[in-house]
Order: sequence, then structure tokens, then C-alpha cells
Amino acid sequence: MDEAAWDEFSNGSAIRRARRPGFLRNVAVALGNWSSPEAVPALVRALEDAEPLVRGHAAWALGRIGTVDARAALVSRAAAEVDAYVSEEISEALISPGRQQRTDY
Repeated sequence: MDEAAWDEFSNGSAIRRARRPGFLRNVAVALGNWSSPEAVPALVRALEDAEPLVRGHAAWALGRIGTVDARAALVSRAAAEVDAYVSEEISEALISPGRQQRTDY
């Protein structure tokens, strides 16, 4: 969801308080806790988000799902990632697939 889509989606809604990065972080956490392979395409797109907060939580969620496609996306992103927080989340997701549920949303 880019900024324009966020503005249209959240216009007039209390959800705007979370702001776009916070909202997308919450979505990534929910998808990771759901642990369905159906979430992988959306989370792979989130790995490319401009916000490290979104990329880090997407990495965590992909690690929880742990499919071949999820792990391949993490490996691919690891090579390009420059943010230390996101790199750590990717490393943890690759080392410890299926980690504990996250509740920080």
C-alpha cells in the first residue's frame, strides 16, 4: 500500500492514528500470526517497503510462515538490506522459523 492508497483507505477513519507504517506493521503481525502461505505474496511486497518497521515485521511474518517461497524471499532481501534492525529480523526468521506469536501491534 503506497501513500496515495493509504490516504484514500484511511481518509476520515480513526485508523489514521496508527499512521501508514504502524498500520502495515500491524497487518504484517496479524498475517504472521495467521501463518498461512496465502499471506506470502503480500509480505514479499512488504519486504520492499520504504519503512524499516514494515520490512522488519514482514520478515518476521515470513519466518513464521516458513514456506520455501517465504524463505527464498528472505534470502533474496538479506542480500540487499541495509538497515540493521531489518537485517536482524531477516537473520532470526531464517534461523528460527515458526517463532513465537508477536503481540506488539
